[in-house]
Amino acid sequence: MPKSSLGLLSSSSPDKLQGFIASLPGMACLIVMQEGGSISFPYVSEGSSKLLEISPSELLSDSSSFVSLIHPEDISSFLETLKQSARTLCFWNWEGRINLPGNRVKWISLRATPHSSPSGLPCWEGLVLDITQNKLSELEIMRTQQQLRELFSHIQDAKEQERLHIAREVHDEIGSLLTAIKIDLSWLIQRLPKDSQMLIDKACTIEELVNKTIASTNNLAHSLRPDVLDHFGFIAAIETEAQEFSKRSGISCTIITSQDDIELPSGHSITLFRILQETLNNILKHAQAKNARVEVVKESDHLELIISDDGVGFSDMARTKPRSFGLRGIHERVEHLGGSVNIASSDESGTRITIIVPLDAEHSNSDTPQQTLMGGAST
Repeated sequence: MPKSSLGLLSSSSPDKLQGFIASLPGMACLIVMQEGGSISFPYVSEGSSKLLEISPSELLSDSSSFVSLIHPEDISSFLETLKQSARTLCFWNWEGRINLPGNRVKWISLRATPHSSPSGLPCWEGLVLDITQNKLSELEIMRTQQQLRELFSHIQDAKEQERLHIAREVHDEIGSLLTAIKIDLSWLIQRLPKDSQMLIDKACTIEELVNKTIASTNNLAHSLRPDVLDHFGFIAAIETEAQEFSKRSGISCTIITSQDDIELPSGHSITLFRILQETLNNILKHAQAKNARVEVVKESDHLELIISDDGVGFSDMARTKPRSFGLRGIHERVEHLGGSVNIASSDESGTRITIIVPLDAEHSNSDTPQQTLMGGAST
């Protein structure tokens, strides 16, 4: 096994080694595993005083003082990574928190290269660094990302509420007025003089325009908020949407479901329906497909929505391009439900989007950044 940088320096020049160690922003150390699985520190640099607020002599005389500093929630990851490195002689890489006087918490990173000692027990040459500022920066980034996700979710909820309001206004108000106009126009046509063919033809033309306007109004109300989703459920809504898609595009769209009727929370229903709409729209615009397939499988604790096509697919570069808002929006919508998205695409097999969302309310939203970062160490 190649020597570590500390080992190379010590063999070439002790003065250089001491100068190098003194310039480090943390603590250099030699760690040895004892027969019972505990560790000792045959060597500790002066950096321990600043990093751990324990002098080298204290740490040399009582190695347990280091372990006693480790945050209770992070001690298991420390011991697990220690045992793994000792068992396989792999590089020891651990990050975790230590508790300091005054209820202060500091994040540290331990990086150590393993060796076999003359006794046969593993030992490590390593560095322990203060990474608190990096972790705080990471936490701030995660907070910002969480706030952006919450903002995106709020905007989507507001849009859905506004769409619902407008759809009802269009259907109830404008639809009713157009129906009244059509009834009055029919009444008028029946009473026009039989010898006024020009007036009759004009009135019939106006009636046709009213009929087209009523149809357009119904289509608009449906696109804003599909009433079949609210009245007949998620499966009926996606079947209707698939039929409309096939009529519009000429692309065959097959629906396969594990159950004839699947009840979902309203937030899940509208979110998954919008994802279906977005995906079918992408297939129509970009895929050059002849067939599309939608599978809905409900398990005891989650639901799978799989949308696939036999089109031309797309590259990873196209997936991550700056203005790829459709795919990004799908990811954001699914993340809000606590789910996951997997996209597989190739020229030979088209595109397959697999969406898995939990149905347990406790898992419909992910942990906050602070809980994720401060609740345990990364290993």
